[in-house]
Amino acid sequence: MPIRSNLPGVVVPSTTPSTTPAATAVTTPATPARPASWTGPSGPTPRDAFNVVANTLRNTGPSSFELVPGRYPDAVPLTLVLGSIGQSPQGQAALGKVLDELKGKTGLEVPAELRAAVLSNPSALTKAMEVSPAQLSGGIGALNAAYQSGKIKKGEPVKQLLPQHFDLGKLDDVDAPRPKPELKELAPGLFQGDLPSALSDQQVKRNRVLAEVFGRLSNNTSLPEGEKFSVTHGGQQFTKLDDFARALQADGYEVNVSFEQRIANFSNLKTTVPGSNPPRYLDVPAPLMIKTGLKGGLGKEAVVPAVHSEMVISIKAGPQARGPKFDADLKFYQGVSGTGFFPCHLNADPSWCGKSKQGELGGAQALQAISVAGAFTELVNTTAKEKNLYADGYGITGVCNDSVAVVQQAVTGHADAYPLLMKDEILYGELKERLSDADKADDPAFKAIRKAMRELPSDVRHNESQKRRALASLPWAAGREPFASSEEARRILSQ
Repeated sequence: MPIRSNLPGVVVPSTTPSTTPAATAVTTPATPARPASWTGPSGPTPRDAFNVVANTLRNTGPSSFELVPGRYPDAVPLTLVLGSIGQSPQGQAALGKVLDELKGKTGLEVPAELRAAVLSNPSALTKAMEVSPAQLSGGIGALNAAYQSGKIKKGEPVKQLLPQHFDLGKLDDVDAPRPKPELKELAPGLFQGDLPSALSDQQVKRNRVLAEVFGRLSNNTSLPEGEKFSVTHGGQQFTKLDDFARALQADGYEVNVSFEQRIANFSNLKTTVPGSNPPRYLDVPAPLMIKTGLKGGLGKEAVVPAVHSEMVISIKAGPQARGPKFDADLKFYQGVSGTGFFPCHLNADPSWCGKSKQGELGGAQALQAISVAGAFTELVNTTAKEKNLYADGYGITGVCNDSVAVVQQAVTGHADAYPLLMKDEILYGELKERLSDADKADDPAFKAIRKAMRELPSDVRHNESQKRRALASLPWAAGREPFASSEEARRILSQ
């Protein structure tokens, strides 16, 4: 029997770099200096009908979102911005949107009294964004139930760039204009969205094309012959991901894999330097905070920001590479837009999100990791379709952390992601079917997935590895944490 059980997920994966057309309306400061006293738009004093609740929340102690002064000059504390924008009617409306988005992404229902307190005292929002793994599990379970009952509609499928049969030699001819990052104004002085990365348009296209190739080859397993996607490389046609990845290595391409984490930029909020023209944007760090249940000697609980995990695949054309030469970076994880492979570097990653690597693989191990990731992609996508699951199974069959942990555990024998929230039993039917299928029973990838799932714990319950993994989930070197609460969490988890 599996060690873990009921659990859905967290994070949103949408913090990956990208480049913009010259005509973009947004500009990114190289190293914007935060004014000594940031002030946003002012407005009428809000009604204080809920002061009692607000004061109760205010007196629970300092917010876990408070920034360490001076450490990240390109960021402004969430509490400071909320205190300013909450004083206007537009700000009140924006706070309502943030609360609605919290529910839409996690399924967590914000109680009426807490919603009222947030509108009366905007800094109380930080308390609404502190949750336990068990709360996340229940919340996303509720999202799935709402979807299956028709209360939530299915999102639009991602538009494919490539035809059913594609020749990699025509990679640069693909009609794929770079997606433009968008910033929407939630309230005067508060924005939501991405800024462009410095990657060239051509490289963005290559990353997007290779990510689609990997994903569509993965999903071929469950398709009838006439519907399978194929890619031609070096005069050979491939319909299986394993064969294609091996061919790249054999043709002189370096294929490497790394397991990486950064903070999930949950709300993706930004503000501007007052008076700057053109506007210079500053980040407003607002991750989902995870209450670990792990406490230090004085009884203080370690609270860590939710991380986004991904397996990054780097493909580089070596000096002896044959065929059309290209470099590409893509990543594997399970997100709200599906499980599979995604292009790297479409949008800029805020510096406060940090970045850490838990392991790097090359050669045969890199190919094994790609094989397991491809098999897991097809397993989750088929299960989600068969069971009519919300967001292609997101949360129920796992989140980014779970999907990457399965691959890392399968290939290396250990995993570092936290929290893990997958409901193993949801996948076992399809997995058992593959392991008993004469054509797939010998597939080492499915066997490795089954073994890894049995070995990985659930963080809905206390387990032996959660302290180590919660500490590993802090993606900064000691002394570079943006939040004072993360510094404190490191001390508690290191005891």
